[in-house]
Amino acid sequence: MVFFAGSFHIVRLFVAHREAMARWEPDRKILLDQFTGMERRALIFVIWPALTAFAALGLWILYLRPALLKEPFMHVLFGYLALLLAYHFTAHRIHTQLKHGVIKWSAFQLSLWSQGATLFLFVLVVLLVFRSRMDWVWGSFGLLIVGGVVMLVVNALRGKRQNVTNDA
Repeated sequence: MVFFAGSFHIVRLFVAHREAMARWEPDRKILLDQFTGMERRALIFVIWPALTAFAALGLWILYLRPALLKEPFMHVLFGYLALLLAYHFTAHRIHTQLKHGVIKWSAFQLSLWSQGATLFLFVLVVLLVFRSRMDWVWGSFGLLIVGGVVMLVVNALRGKRQNVTNDA
């Protein structure tokens, strides 16, 4: 859970960091320095150790129960794990780009990216809870539905946020 909490937090910091890039000096420099430090501490002291512990405990469980490797849900779980690792390495790359001020992602794109961790967490929990009651096809179909609902909500919030910005 610590890894997911860190993943939720870091990308929201990225959104705030990206929005701070549009501010005027001296606020901009102060905010960018603050966000860069917060992101670094979150990555180095929270997310990386949690990911390392997550991987070590997972390998230990597989060592104790190697029969799990023959379960079909484990193959799907490994696929989601690969996506989760890709998500994490991309977040680290975004941090590096923000630190150097060369990010090409908008604040809205980073907000969409932050929803990815939510979807990963939801899918992993559903996969583990219902692994014996449904096959991976239905789980993947459910993920598409949840992803569509999340996209609708994000677009609605984006429209509301732009209206508030235009009114101000």
